[in-house]
Amino acid sequence: MKRSSFTIASYVLLVFAGGVAVGGFGYHLYTVKTVSATSKRKTPEQYRRAYMTEMQQRLKLTDTQATQVEKVLDETRDRYKEFRARTKPEMEKIQAEQTKGVRGILSDDQMREYDKMRAERDAKRKEGFGGGM
Repeated sequence: MKRSSFTIASYVLLVFAGGVAVGGFGYHLYTVKTVSATSKRKTPEQYRRAYMTEMQQRLKLTDTQATQVEKVLDETRDRYKEFRARTKPEMEKIQAEQTKGVRGILSDDQMREYDKMRAERDAKRKEGFGGGM
């Protein structure tokens, strides 16, 4: 059975169009911007400045209101610091119990690697929060 030139041209055109579509899709996937999880974190003061700027712009706070909001934020920060200081020993106790439980399961070689892993995580955590609190 002989195929007509029109049928053959249609097949060639379909293959070409399919190639263009696949190429365009692949190009789009290749050029999409990625999100970096390693970006530098903002400090609490940077967050606070951005928050106050947004409040002043969107709510059109007066100077008196801005001062009052700053006072509320200061009081809240102090209360959080007090809470963390009060609960820190209990949280450290829970963490120590977890570590002890995990270490009880591991072999000597695994414990050495576990200790190394914990030290690396502690260093990353301190680095990520600007040296800890």
